[in-house]
Amino acid sequence: CIFYGLGADGTVGANKNSIKIIGEHTTGFAQGYFVYDSKKSGSRTVSHLRFGPRPIQSAYLVQRARFIACHQFAFLERIDMLREAVDGAVFLLNSPHPADAVWDELPREVQAEIIRRRIRLFVIDANAAAAEAGVPGRINTIMQTCFFALAGVLPVDEAIGHVKETIRSTYGRKGQGLIERNFAAVDGALARLHEV
Repeated sequence: CIFYGLGADGTVGANKNSIKIIGEHTTGFAQGYFVYDSKKSGSRTVSHLRFGPRPIQSAYLVQRARFIACHQFAFLERIDMLREAVDGAVFLLNSPHPADAVWDELPREVQAEIIRRRIRLFVIDANAAAAEAGVPGRINTIMQTCFFALAGVLPVDEAIGHVKETIRSTYGRKGQGLIERNFAAVDGALARLHEV
């Protein structure tokens, strides 16, 4: 899997947590490899997650991805993020445009790759979901929930339970209110997720 995020949007942290969840709660093996600027905040981040039934012996960037997520819609104009997608891959897109209008907003090259490679496109307005839940700009747990729902690595309810455990341990010192707002973001995520 490859995830394109923006420094400080929580993408890297959520992906590190996802690797821990997969490694600790499945019989598979997991590895995360992260590429980002040393200043991270405001710069592009790329998370490479690998998991499967055999031990992972080396660290390297994912070259053939079955799952790609774009957490910032504006990246579509600047990055060829479908370059590593295999035929039939899943593409999760955080989009300010609704599912019935997003296709016309995609760059022509992205449309062509989706058609050519038979990529399954899923969209969610994670920014609106985060704002509604009271955690504006923090789309990490929303996108993480969508990843687990689409990747099928764990039963969805079980994965969401583990995501909530991670939220509790990560934000516990910051108060129950923040935990509850993040729980609300997770609980509302899948209702906003649509296949195009």
